[in-house]
Amino acid sequence: MKILEKFVLILYSFLMLIVSAIICLILFKVISIDQIKDCIEYVQKDTALVITLLAIAIVCILLSIRCLFFRKKKQIKKSNTTEILLENESGRLLISKNAIENAAKNIVRESLHLNTDIKVTADIDPANNISIYIAVMLDRALNVRDLTLDLQLRIKNEIKNSFGLEVKQVNIKVDSDEKEIDKLERANQKEEAKLEAAKKEAENVIEVSNSIQSTQENVDELGNSEVIQNNENNSEVNS
Repeated sequence: MKILEKFVLILYSFLMLIVSAIICLILFKVISIDQIKDCIEYVQKDTALVITLLAIAIVCILLSIRCLFFRKKKQIKKSNTTEILLENESGRLLISKNAIENAAKNIVRESLHLNTDIKVTADIDPANNISIYIAVMLDRALNVRDLTLDLQLRIKNEIKNSFGLEVKQVNIKVDSDEKEIDKLERANQKEEAKLEAAKKEAENVIEVSNSIQSTQENVDELGNSEVIQNNENNSEVNS
């Protein structure tokens, strides 16, 4: 919390204390509404006091608008804690940040079946809350939304089961390697072209084979007809 926000909080707390005290005094009839009216009339007669109160009111209005509508987004600050110490009756367990990062990285590799570079960073705050940041480069088209939801749940469950630690959040940044995707697409197109060429070649071989078989059948038919004709001629000669 910045100095300005602290000042506004103190100022409004002080004003609310005064207003609450005045309301209580009125309810218990310690002071009357007529006395309050007299005080207001006295203030209105004093020009300097009116200007001072008006300036204070304007400042309070501006500070209220500033705090309500122009608050800065909360920035994520990473701590310098590198280890978590767990103690029980049997002894102590010291878990390093690298162990958590390697466990998360292995889960990502197993889930996505990737050989590309995966960057994993674990952040541990003073209360031992763990936040994991993952940057992964995809080399193929995937359903990113469903994949990241499943991956977040798997990492949280695995860290809890392996280390007994709760993961507060898993932040995933997904990017795609256009060169790798283009390379895979070109390779797929080449494979499809090879399969198409092999299919056409097989069709040509089958067509040639059928043509040869048809020719052979025609030759056999001609041969048989010549043999029959010769036998008929021989029988006529003999007769």
